[in-house]
Amino acid sequence: MRLIPLLFGVILSSVHTWGASAAAASTAAVALKDYTGVASGLFNNMRTPAALVGGAVVPMGITSAPKIEETDSPKMKVMKRVSFILGVGSLMSQIVAITYSTVAINKLAELKYEPTEDVNELIASHYKLEWLGTNIHFLFGLFGFGILAIFKSYFKYGSRVGNVNACWSSAAMLFCISIVNQGIALGGGEQGITYGSNIFGITVNYLGLVLKYARGGVTPAISVGVVLFSIVPLMKLFSAEEEDGEKAKVE
Repeated sequence: MRLIPLLFGVILSSVHTWGASAAAASTAAVALKDYTGVASGLFNNMRTPAALVGGAVVPMGITSAPKIEETDSPKMKVMKRVSFILGVGSLMSQIVAITYSTVAINKLAELKYEPTEDVNELIASHYKLEWLGTNIHFLFGLFGFGILAIFKSYFKYGSRVGNVNACWSSAAMLFCISIVNQGIALGGGEQGITYGSNIFGITVNYLGLVLKYARGGVTPAISVGVVLFSIVPLMKLFSAEEEDGEKAKVE
């Protein structure tokens, strides 16, 4: 007679275990969804401000860039040249961010992907390079825009106003970096997907992905090579400015 309660308990335990397993499997199946629309929204969240900042860089750092005058000090000549180079670099950075995000949005609409647990899994699996590139180039262009504002204040109002704006702008950019670093450290998704612990970490991660991508095609390889080659004329520019400064001191 004792076997009957024992067998009954075993049967109940088995039914409960099977039911829990089935419920868990059902929950897991329900959790897998199509997050392409959400991913498109995230890319668009970066594309729109990148376009706005890029449009603002053109008048501030390119079309209204100050000309170098003979009466300018060697330091001012360097600042004007660096300001124009920074303006072009910031604009190009935003253009790259817009290109990354636009192509990603189009591909998310055109291609079919397996359902994932969250949007972060989808991006990490298929659009890691594009997502990192969009964010990093947007931030670099944004900070370049902030530095252009500092230069502008020196050109128009001199060092007294420029020094104040340099302090305020530097404080704002450092605070923005801390906000970005906090967001990066939190990661995302149920799996806690992260691409680095701070902005420096995700930049290194992105550069590694770019070099890997460059090995797969002629055009990206040439692009990386041209960027590296630009270091040569850039160094010549600064060395020439140092020579001009020394000549001005001698005279």
